[in-house]
Amino acid sequence: MGITERLANWVATVKYEDVPPEAYEQAKKSILDYLGTTVYGSTTPLGQIMIDYTREQGGTAQARVLGTSIKTTSVNAAFANGALGHSEDFDDLGGAGGHPAVTLTPTVLALGEELNLSGKEMLLAWVVGYEVGTRLSANLHPDRDWHPTAIFGTMAAVAAASKLLKLDVWKTRMAMGIAGSEAAGLRRNFGTMTKPFHPGNAARSGIVAAKLASRGYTADPDIIEGRQGYADCFGGVKCNLPAVTQLLGKLYYLAAEGTRIKPWPCCGGNHTTLTGMLDVVSKLELNPEDVEHIEHVGAGVPGLGALIRSEVHEGLAGKFCLEYNIAASIIDRKVDLTTFTNERAAKGDLQEFMTKVHRSQNPDVALRHDHIANGDNSAWVAIKMKDGTEHKVELGPAMHLTGDAVVDKFRLTAGSVFKSDALGKAVQTVQKLETLPSARNLVDAVTLK
Repeated sequence: MGITERLANWVATVKYEDVPPEAYEQAKKSILDYLGTTVYGSTTPLGQIMIDYTREQGGTAQARVLGTSIKTTSVNAAFANGALGHSEDFDDLGGAGGHPAVTLTPTVLALGEELNLSGKEMLLAWVVGYEVGTRLSANLHPDRDWHPTAIFGTMAAVAAASKLLKLDVWKTRMAMGIAGSEAAGLRRNFGTMTKPFHPGNAARSGIVAAKLASRGYTADPDIIEGRQGYADCFGGVKCNLPAVTQLLGKLYYLAAEGTRIKPWPCCGGNHTTLTGMLDVVSKLELNPEDVEHIEHVGAGVPGLGALIRSEVHEGLAGKFCLEYNIAASIIDRKVDLTTFTNERAAKGDLQEFMTKVHRSQNPDVALRHDHIANGDNSAWVAIKMKDGTEHKVELGPAMHLTGDAVVDKFRLTAGSVFKSDALGKAVQTVQKLETLPSARNLVDAVTLK
């Protein structure tokens, strides 16, 4: 039995009771966070374009676009909701390519609403998609600049959609085969509206593939492991296919590792630095004019990874510029949704300060070969003042939100559209999602009449 068949067999047969309760709690945390970022996304320039486009498409009223009154096909709704949820890069972090909620939640909401499925069915499909996407992303190790959320999120979405449509093993393999040809996304588009397009496209692609497969549409049944297939194209030199299905159904990554909720609306690559910088800034009275030079010493090679923007002319680009975030942490002493507006970027003071920030690689890590340097995250920031003093900021684990802070963030983001009583109802609905008789009850809480 090959990798694709093993995954498809598990997707088709796993039951709600097989999954650890901890996995469902993690899923609900990410779903709540996603609902907030999506509602907020409906108010952004990207959101307005996506809403206008989706309204123009029309279609059978199967599912709704969050934060709006639009009813459209489940495919269109998943696309719009995926893009809206990622509009500010404020959604969760974790497995399945890096941003699980923004590919999985649009998929399960759209099909859940169309098919009138229960909260339990949606939660199980969410976990199923997460496990498939995470097992692929953790073991294929791409060595080219694909956007992981796009390529692995597509496979996560098709696994979730296949579960909701109750496809058998063979049709699930067909759905995965179709989705393998839909997976796409380039990092070059980070810092533009097309990065949020990626998860929207992944959610849409997952539903399209599963619906086509349910009707008998065919694809290669061994798309993941087959020559010229998914792993052959997206896998790197460290690709480990046997590990993809190791302990499948016994080890749940969602329960073991969980997801992380962002405190700042920017690329997660900034968060370790912001955790250290904002802590120091809160303790020291640093006058930006007194800063001579800032050296950011990281484990990775400078200029590589997701933080690809060296110039910032609009807010979206600032989310993928390390220097811009460091400048904001010192000049504004905070980083929030206003940091990445076009109005804030247009002031130019952050860009001027950016010239003082320089990146370099930890010399100890640079001396090692790749196969033993990987995993060493030793990093720090050295802030050198004009009077000769220096403040060294050791960079450790990135901060993420837990407990009531997750609810507070939801109230902040979804509060851009809904009033307090509606927000409270939405929180309660997510917290009791496993008791919900219909997905429509959840969508009711985050859409307009």
